Amino acid sequence: MGTSAPFASNAPLADRIGTEEVIVVRDLCKAFGANKVLQGFDLTVRRGENVMVLGKSGSGKSVLIKCIVGLLRPDNGSISVLGQDTLALDPEALDRLRVKIGFLFQSSALYDSMTVRENLEFPLRRHWIAQEGNDREALVHEALENVGLMNAIDMYPSELSGGMRRRIGLARTLILKPEIVLYDEPTTGLDPITGKEIVELILRLQQKYATSSVIISHDLNVAKLAANRIAVLYEGRNHAEGTYDELRAMTDPSVKQFFIFM
Repeated sequence: MGTSAPFASNAPLADRIGTEEVIVVRDLCKAFGANKVLQGFDLTVRRGENVMVLGKSGSGKSVLIKCIVGLLRPDNGSISVLGQDTLALDPEALDRLRVKIGFLFQSSALYDSMTVRENLEFPLRRHWIAQEGNDREALVHEALENVGLMNAIDMYPSELSGGMRRRIGLARTLILKPEIVLYDEPTTGLDPITGKEIVELILRLQQKYATSSVIISHDLNVAKLAANRIAVLYEGRNHAEGTYDELRAMTDPSVKQFFIFM
């Protein structure tokens, strides 16, 4: 998190989901040639809330969060993150905002030639201005303790299992203490037990730091266990929104298709 964000708290999580809107996406459109991926998508995320965007593979979930973080520029619409119009920011201002946004890539995106320690130190070296007064080694240790992998500090990514790499990727995402975390398919490619462990870790970190998160996935177990609210991305729009139980009870075929085997 940034310096102004709430930090660890003993208050129940439900009591810490505030009314402040930390992400506001309105009428977002993005096409690649004739392929219209987002066609007027809307989304609001409040502070301390986990919002999951549920959709089929290829429906535009990854495009959405890449637009939010500024890796892709939409064709139309608006994006506000922490009160800032991201589409109006110059590159330097956008980089400053990104320090407050953690992005967990589906592949974990670890550097194979670096040890776990060096992978975690990399964002600290790049954004050290955001962590003035903090001890770099202490931050690395805290991040590894958060994901339960302190013993992997001097290992290389090739020595880690898929689940361990995902945990280290999450540790690196959180080391700058972002206010917002964007999760790109956090359980894809993992066995069910390891996937559940990642979900439990996401919840523990939400409880500890009151982060606001957008989780994109087609995994209903993630939706059921990790999301305070779910938005269904269908035909480029936010087709339906609610809790897991609310969506599961809907008779709308476009929503029901996700719950048919549950």
